[in-house]
Amino acid sequence: MSTQPRTPAGNPDGGQFAATSRPDADADVTLVAMNSDGSRGSIFFPERLHSADEHLQWWSSVPVPDEILQTAMDDYSNSRAVTINSIMGKYQRMARQPGWSDAEYAARVQEDSQAFDARVEGWKQRIPEKLDRFAVRDAVRMHLAWTYRYTLPTDEQAHLEQTHVTVGGVTGTPAEVSTHYAMPGFAARHPEALTRLPDDNDEVRQQLAQLRSQVDAFGRRSSAHYAGYLAEHGYSAQQIDAEMRGEETGAPVGQKKALKSFKKG
Repeated sequence: MSTQPRTPAGNPDGGQFAATSRPDADADVTLVAMNSDGSRGSIFFPERLHSADEHLQWWSSVPVPDEILQTAMDDYSNSRAVTINSIMGKYQRMARQPGWSDAEYAARVQEDSQAFDARVEGWKQRIPEKLDRFAVRDAVRMHLAWTYRYTLPTDEQAHLEQTHVTVGGVTGTPAEVSTHYAMPGFAARHPEALTRLPDDNDEVRQQLAQLRSQVDAFGRRSSAHYAGYLAEHGYSAQQIDAEMRGEETGAPVGQKKALKSFKKG
């Protein structure tokens, strides 16, 4: 029987149960805060940050594996050529306009071609022939900061695009710094280098092959010693072969006969 009061009071049963206060349940519902500073991210699995400043700060210090840097150094000349070609494109001979004489058209084509070559030479001056070993790490970082700008809110993307950074004595936007060090060409030639974890399978396979070779060599030496031991104790060549296969060998046939059989086998 309930002793909870009813409202309004009635006789004998009264109306509805009156409201009562209840203590909160004793339960721990604390949630672990989401990581917001990128400390758990890597260049392969970066975390989304909130502002351009946070984004640039994180990308300016994220570790970059030496394998990536060495690949960038080794392939720089090709990456440089790809970067310049992607900016300039292939020269297109200008179309001839009505009323141009052959001589005028030839002169205009020559002038336009020379202007194109001058622009190419200008980019060759802006993108050095050799990659600065002391700047390559930050060059990779700034290229990735520029690449992943889309993870920021729209207004923060615009802020990042206008922010100037300095890498190896070169100051400019992340896009300009990336271009100066031919990072677009590197990313085009080695896309997996910046998105896939370094593959150490080749090194592991080489180590396993070396271990197997050592084990096999030791096994051959051990087998030869064991076979000699069995022969000295009266086992025939056939019995020794069976023993090596893990089969029953039976009693030794005799020392002299076994040695003779072993030598023939």
